[in-house]
Amino acid sequence: MNYVLSMRSFYQYKNKPILFAHRGMNTFAPENTIPAFQLCLENNIPAIELDVHLVKSGELVVIHDSSTKRLTNKDYIIENLTLSEIKELDVGLYKDESFKNTRIPTLEEVFQIFSNNLLYDIEIKSNKIKNKELSKKLWQLIRKYKLEFNVIVTSFNPFAMRSFEEVSKHSLLEGIIYSKDKTVPIYLRKGYGAKLFQCNIAKPELNLINNHLFQNCEENNMRIL
Repeated sequence: MNYVLSMRSFYQYKNKPILFAHRGMNTFAPENTIPAFQLCLENNIPAIELDVHLVKSGELVVIHDSSTKRLTNKDYIIENLTLSEIKELDVGLYKDESFKNTRIPTLEEVFQIFSNNLLYDIEIKSNKIKNKELSKKLWQLIRKYKLEFNVIVTSFNPFAMRSFEEVSKHSLLEGIIYSKDKTVPIYLRKGYGAKLFQCNIAKPELNLINNHLFQNCEENNMRIL
């Protein structure tokens, strides 16, 4: 690698916007994979958004969908697989033959490779009301790699965020994601889930951003992501 790594922290960007690569640079590499995140460093993109699921064998893996079908043409529920089964799946071929044998990474692998050279928006993927195991393992990994100043944790699921908040003790920036999409429950489409935990990040879909939201966030000392 011939690019320069530099330590980053959200505090560097306190009063200015941050460029995030959604699931890494997924236009040029398979989404949510090491190659997609590697391209961010090579192109001086300071931050990445990624998604985590807790799998059957207890690890946190980085993948967006609850099923493997879209990326692998094999229809498995990700949370029902062990890590060894997940590592057999090729998530590169859907993008291009040149990415053949690209694997789904664990969150720990991402942290080991990129450490504090990137900022992370980690989206918790869970439909459960309580998921203490996922929350504990996520917080343990963040602390193990000393990334408390490099991580934002977000989710559509306010109960997952409240569960994470209980183990993190409000130590991180934490946010609620919301959208008008029909897959999102009606009562969560306007960001009301933020009232269930100590939310300091609002993460709405683009067409929900307006002057009223900016004013509300300013009054409540929140940032928009």
